[in-house]
Amino acid sequence: MYQLLAKEKSIMKGKLYIVSAPRFIFDGLTPDRQERIVYLPDFLSFPKTRFKQLTRALLVGRIHLPKKILYTWFQKEYLDQMLQAKAGDAILIYEGCNVNVLKAIRSLIPSGVTCHIYYCNPIHTTFKNPSEDLKKIQRLGYELSTFDPKDTERYNIKFANQYFRYTAEDIPEEPASDCFFCGLAKNRIHELQALKELLETNALTCNFIIPETAKEGISYAEYLKQLSLSRCVIDINQSNQTGLTRRPLEALFYNKKLITNNADIRRYNFYNPKNIFIFGIDSTESLKEFVKSPVNKIPEQIRQQYDINTWIDQYLP
Repeated sequence: MYQLLAKEKSIMKGKLYIVSAPRFIFDGLTPDRQERIVYLPDFLSFPKTRFKQLTRALLVGRIHLPKKILYTWFQKEYLDQMLQAKAGDAILIYEGCNVNVLKAIRSLIPSGVTCHIYYCNPIHTTFKNPSEDLKKIQRLGYELSTFDPKDTERYNIKFANQYFRYTAEDIPEEPASDCFFCGLAKNRIHELQALKELLETNALTCNFIIPETAKEGISYAEYLKQLSLSRCVIDINQSNQTGLTRRPLEALFYNKKLITNNADIRRYNFYNPKNIFIFGIDSTESLKEFVKSPVNKIPEQIRQQYDINTWIDQYLP
C-alpha cells in the first residue's frame, strides 16, 4: 500500500525542461531527480546564417508568429519537445537574454508551466541595458535568478548559489604541479601573468592553460584531470564580479587549495583561510607555505549545500 502511494506521488511530480544545462555536472544528479529532467541543447541561441539573423531580429517577438513559422529559427525537434510541458511542469533556461525571443517562446508555453531563467555570468556582461531588459523579461512571466549576490541586490532578482557535483573518479595522491589555471584571458591577462610570476618566484610550479579562443581550449573532462593533478586552483574573477565562479567549488569538491582575487568569498560558509588565499589581501610572504600545507577538511554537510542535487531542488516543480 505504502509503495503504491509512493509510486503515485512520484508519477504526480512535474518535469523540468532545461535548456543548455552543463551536462557533466548534471550527470551527478540522483536517479529520482534525473528521471524528472528533460535536457535540451541551446536551440534559442543566435542563428549562424545572416538571413536567419536578420529575419529573426525583424520578426520574432515583434509580431505574433505561429509555431510553424518559428521553426525557421528554432529547431523543430527541440521547440516541440519544450512545448510538451504541461501545467505543473517547469522550464529552466540558462542565460536567456533576448527579450523578443523569450516573448515569442513564452506565448506558446501552456499556462501553469513555471518558467525560470538562471544567469551564471555577471548581468552587466549579458545585457546592454540590464535594468530595462530584466524588467521586460519579468513582465513576460519569467522568474529570474543569478549566481551573483550583488546582482541580486542591484536588480532585485533571486540569488541561487553556484554549484558542482561530487567527483566520480579517484583523486591522485601526488600532484604534478602546485598551481593550476585554465581559462580565456578576457580582461585579466595582466593579472594572471603577474600572479604566475609571483608563484614561480616562490618556487611553485604552475600549469596555466590560457587559449586565445574557446575552440582552442581543452575539454572539461581534461580540465578536471589537470585540476586533480594540482595542489591549488587559481581563480581570477572578471571586474565587477562578486559571485563565485565554478573554480572555488571545484577546489571544494576535489579537496584542493584555492587562490582567488574574490574577497567576497569570505561570506561563504566553506571559507577557511587555511584553504583559501585571497590575492591582494593575504600576505604573499606566506604563499609557498599556504600552497604546500595540507588541505583542511570541510564538513560534509557544508559541501552538500553546493552539490547539484541541492541546487536543482529549487527549480524542480
